[in-house]
Amino acid sequence: MDRRYDRLVGLTYECVLDEANWLPLLTELISASGRQQGALLFWDQTESGALASEINLCDPGAIETYNREFCTIDPSKGFMLHRPVGQWYHDREEYGPQRMARDPYYQEFQRPNGMHNVSCLKLNEQANSGVYLSVLTSLGARYPTPQEQTLLTRLSEHLTRAARMFGRIDEMRQQLAHRDLLLDQHPTPLWLLEGNARVLYANQAAQQRLGLRGGLFHEVFGRLHCRQHDAKLQALVRQAAPRAGKGKAGWLPLGDGSGQELLVTPVPAEASFNQPFQRPLVLLALLDAHRQSRLLGELFGLTPAEQRLGDLLVRGLTPEQCTDQLGTSINTVRSQLRALFRKTHTSRQAELVSLLVRLGQR
Repeated sequence: MDRRYDRLVGLTYECVLDEANWLPLLTELISASGRQQGALLFWDQTESGALASEINLCDPGAIETYNREFCTIDPSKGFMLHRPVGQWYHDREEYGPQRMARDPYYQEFQRPNGMHNVSCLKLNEQANSGVYLSVLTSLGARYPTPQEQTLLTRLSEHLTRAARMFGRIDEMRQQLAHRDLLLDQHPTPLWLLEGNARVLYANQAAQQRLGLRGGLFHEVFGRLHCRQHDAKLQALVRQAAPRAGKGKAGWLPLGDGSGQELLVTPVPAEASFNQPFQRPLVLLALLDAHRQSRLLGELFGLTPAEQRLGDLLVRGLTPEQCTDQLGTSINTVRSQLRALFRKTHTSRQAELVSLLVRLGQR
């Protein structure tokens, strides 16, 4: 039993990074716990038809019938609704054989579909939804032994922890997918590079630039190069590459009559769009001088207050004059100004204003 328990624990944590492992885990858990059927259920409590099976080893027809006709009278819902995460519900012990024998749910749904007893564990819970793991004894099968019931109890901590971790990672995946979508749809060509100019990420606009025949930019063994200004580009990338937490932004005017400039600037590991790599990198942004842009705020996570202060500085106001416009204290303005310096990798007000003007922040 201990060897099987160890294997189940291992399978449980394999589910954290790969959703496909939930089915093998459920299959082995059913066998190890003396059951014959099982399902992983996602319950949306905002609707009356609140239960849908996502991964199951039950008859799919029975699941459809349950959702359509019987989920509203399932007595286990009353037991599970306010039950803490990680606690098993066993219907034979808690609901009782006599009540089960009289209950229409058991007589009209469970028995006709070959189901006898159910044990259910709340894996995770949010405001209006929950995730539940159910294992069922088939009609005519022996009831699980005390050792098999104990196995479920021992596993509950690992199952709930894995479900919680899986949920967090899935949420991060969705956030990153959303971030990629935003960057990919951004009209500004954007690259994320390592200090040796190796390309780690390029949005669609940047990839289109690379695909232009005879264009300015091309890759050689995964490293970005600029045909007419390559020495300058490589020097700017090395300058922006953070060393001991330091890096300096720079500009590369293309001089091709397009009015475009290349911003080469350090990117901190904690930047929202840098989450997949989680280490300091270099950002390249090909900026059109004729296009108004809020790129700085998007890329460097400026707060609305910091962006408002930046707007006023671009208009030529001093920090003291900004306090009247913003209705705040000079200490607050100075604190926001320091945050602007830190986030934009500038050190003087003139340098900051120049950066904001060139990015078109008006």
